[in-house]
Amino acid sequence: MKTLLFNNTSGYHSGCGKVIEYLTDRYNIDHTVRGNIDRIKYDPELFAQADHIVINGEGTMHSDRSVAYQLLDILSLAQEQGKKTSLVNSVFQRMNLSKKHINALQQSYISVREVMSHHFLNDYNIDSDIHLDCSYWIDVPEESKPKQDLVIGVNYANSGISDAFSDYGTVNIFKEDWNHIVNTLRNAKFFITSRHHEMYAACKARCPFIAVEGNTWKNQALFKTSGIHIPYVKSLDQVSDCFIEIKTYWKEYQQSYSKLFDWMEQQPKL
Repeated sequence: MKTLLFNNTSGYHSGCGKVIEYLTDRYNIDHTVRGNIDRIKYDPELFAQADHIVINGEGTMHSDRSVAYQLLDILSLAQEQGKKTSLVNSVFQRMNLSKKHINALQQSYISVREVMSHHFLNDYNIDSDIHLDCSYWIDVPEESKPKQDLVIGVNYANSGISDAFSDYGTVNIFKEDWNHIVNTLRNAKFFITSRHHEMYAACKARCPFIAVEGNTWKNQALFKTSGIHIPYVKSLDQVSDCFIEIKTYWKEYQQSYSKLFDWMEQQPKL
């Protein structure tokens, strides 16, 4: 079976690179089509030769993005040509699905990363499984790194959040290797980020964290999916208060983080 993967996001940052690494191995991918672009362009001959069309749904299936509907059109076209179709590693939020796209999704294998997207699709009578983000399942060998009390995602360190803290380290998922980030967080006591894959790196490292809400519900939905209460914040100005709360009740929250990390390690892989 020849498999063509759409939305290859590996050039975006190191977390996305691990997603594509996992999917390439999981589905024995023959060819990929570049992602993180507004217009999907692909070779019709490669498409015609493919038996299975797999779409990596990260960063696409929300907010009525034009690229999301292009990818759903591709699912529909593949089904018209008798191909197997899958859409995986996805969020679904703020999408107005047409009958054509609902039908295409109903005939595909769908895997979302959290329960809120699962419920969204249920409202359209679309079945979906729930699996953690694929980056989580790539093994990361342990490396020695300096011990740090606090690490902050560099996008927030540069946007004012660092004003409330001192003596902190940073990670930059756009410039640093995934293994370096995970091992940095393995040696940190606490992490603050708004980036989904940085949050997953913290989970892989079993490093407690504060997640700031991003452009979808995917960060906070991890807690809802697990059923474990851990605070998240909607904006930067709430971070300091949240950090103080967690420090005040550290023993209680430390147990919650441990439960979350244990739960994640027990989840089935895609």
